[in-house]
Amino acid sequence: MIAASSDRNRRILEWTGHYLWILPAAVLVFFFLILPTFQTIYLSLNQEVSFSESEFRQYVLDELKTASGREVTRYDLFREIPGWQKALARIEAHYRIRVAPGEIDAAMTVKDTVELLTIAINQALQENGNAQQFVGLKNYAAMLADRNMLTAFKNNLLWLVVFTLFTVSLGLAIAALADRVRWATLAKTIIFMPMAISGVAAGVIWNFMYFKDVHTGTLNALLNLLVKVSPLPVKTFEGIAFLGRPELVNLALIAAGVWMQVGFCTVIFGAALKAVPVELLEMARIEGAKNLQVFFKIELPIIQSTIVVVVTQMIIWVLRVFDIIYALTKGGPFNSSEVVANRMYMTAFNEGNFQYAAAMAVILFIAVIPILIMNIRNLAYEDSVRE
Repeated sequence: MIAASSDRNRRILEWTGHYLWILPAAVLVFFFLILPTFQTIYLSLNQEVSFSESEFRQYVLDELKTASGREVTRYDLFREIPGWQKALARIEAHYRIRVAPGEIDAAMTVKDTVELLTIAINQALQENGNAQQFVGLKNYAAMLADRNMLTAFKNNLLWLVVFTLFTVSLGLAIAALADRVRWATLAKTIIFMPMAISGVAAGVIWNFMYFKDVHTGTLNALLNLLVKVSPLPVKTFEGIAFLGRPELVNLALIAAGVWMQVGFCTVIFGAALKAVPVELLEMARIEGAKNLQVFFKIELPIIQSTIVVVVTQMIIWVLRVFDIIYALTKGGPFNSSEVVANRMYMTAFNEGNFQYAAAMAVILFIAVIPILIMNIRNLAYEDSVRE
């Protein structure tokens, strides 16, 4: 009995110790991930209470017209309008305020009374601190009718396809080819260098690259040189406004993003290719397999899990891309380069509509969940293979 009790106490102490070790991490996850997530979801289901004095003035006139049965102007004496008490009661019930009838004297016009009621409403909003009201999925439904949001969704999809395809394919190709040259380490270092640059700094660099002036913009200077040395009769080139044309701006931004992230793909794929057993490669070459056959039949299947990880990382990067777009175009021209993250920032901090911006953040969060699940399943599959 004593031995069993001692063993049970030891297990309890081990169990308690394990949970005490993970308690700080659990607290951090709760306060910095779980709680903000639920707060954002709650905020997205609300809408800021808006009060327009012009709309309120018209509302008062309509109520007085309904009560008196005749047209009312702003300069009519308020207490001489038939049924003004009923109209005032309905206004107070609608806006949840209380104005004593004695505060409206006989000399006050409708305009004066509206100003008095406006003061009462603003005071009530400040005292209650209720600046928002529950509207359910109204913010999400509004996205379907928001032209800027539809453009942002379309551009995010374009980024998702083109950016991911180019970064993964270029990174894989460079990693496979770089190992065949002597200066592979130097090449990978140069390609990886943009990863050390912030998105804003990359935006400044590519802004110079995309300048329309053929004497300043790198790309236009190269195009101007090609025009001059070409056999074509046209020898004048005015430059292309890559960031000023809606049909080109997204591709220009994606090119800058690929330049930033292809180094990450190259390094990860390079490490994965080095882990491929040399015996398999030598055996395949002995059997007469060509380099392309070795690459597609042996190396690619072995590093398949690494490809999934890199693809998911690139998709997550696309879903939260913001800095390089904001630095280069701020979503222009004419909102043609908007993405969801950029629109969320502009809605929250430029327009002050945090509830609508929170709904956009929830959409991004929901979009990331399938990618995370795919990544977790891939890691679980790797663990099962190792076992």
